[in-house]
Amino acid sequence: MTHARFFIQVTGFRRIVCPALVVARRRNPAGRRIRLIVSVLAVAGLVLYGQDASAVRPFVTDDARVVYPGQLEVENFGGMTMGRDRKPGFEIRSLQGTSVTDRLEIIAGGFGFQYENNTMTPQDLVFQPKYVLYRSFGLVPSVSAAAAVLAPLSGNRQLWNSYHMMHVSWFLFTPQDSTDPYDNDLAIHVNLGAKGQYHAGLGGRWTNKLYWATGFEVMTPISRELRVLGEIFNGDPFSFEEEFPAYQVGFRWYKTPNLQWDFVVRGVRDGGIGSGIGAGIETGPGWNYTVQIGLRFLVDDVFPFR
Repeated sequence: MTHARFFIQVTGFRRIVCPALVVARRRNPAGRRIRLIVSVLAVAGLVLYGQDASAVRPFVTDDARVVYPGQLEVENFGGMTMGRDRKPGFEIRSLQGTSVTDRLEIIAGGFGFQYENNTMTPQDLVFQPKYVLYRSFGLVPSVSAAAAVLAPLSGNRQLWNSYHMMHVSWFLFTPQDSTDPYDNDLAIHVNLGAKGQYHAGLGGRWTNKLYWATGFEVMTPISRELRVLGEIFNGDPFSFEEEFPAYQVGFRWYKTPNLQWDFVVRGVRDGGIGSGIGAGIETGPGWNYTVQIGLRFLVDDVFPFR
């Protein structure tokens, strides 16, 4: 795919998805699996609709804010991972969450599957509470803390992965006529913490290593609804094995305040097991790339927490 064609395709959802599917259908049987992933995400967006928007999957770098109390948050994302001299691997995943208070948010789920080498396996389940320590919009950053545990379903059932981290976020250049405190021209996020792995065998053994990530979301000249995303990170927190160098770039389109689409490309070098979009895809040495499409929607007043 040329750079010119790539630019044309990412300027709108139809231009992102349709040409890619036509090429996949003509040239590669794997196109059928891509169309299946896209169809599942599209149907979910049509059946349910989604107030604020935050840095969520497939954007790896988390931010220092939570959804409003009582909202149901659903994050769906799927993609294809490619590496040199390897067959593509496919993954699809869904996360759900809500805020119990205006500061405490609970994310759970991870329901999904991965398909590689003619084998389909379930995704690891995720449970993550996040608490906003300080809320601010402007030059003073917001701060939150999060911790998570992943129940092993996709691999070795004796290996339990986890992570804990601090989020620092700057939400800059809010328009004067905007009533939405999250309507910023530029958001910058920094994460710092650790990834852990507990081996239940051999008497139990803990392993920890540093985790960090930094990313941004900036408005494009095309419209306020279309944003550019970029980030670098020390591996995905969902994957203990994945390490630096890793990056991700792409576009986010706010269809409505409660509904957004993401289209991103991730690159990870020498990631080993778990270099896909959340754990489980086995990749080889050198650079491995993942193309992802994400759909996030919010439904108001589902839970009596407001």
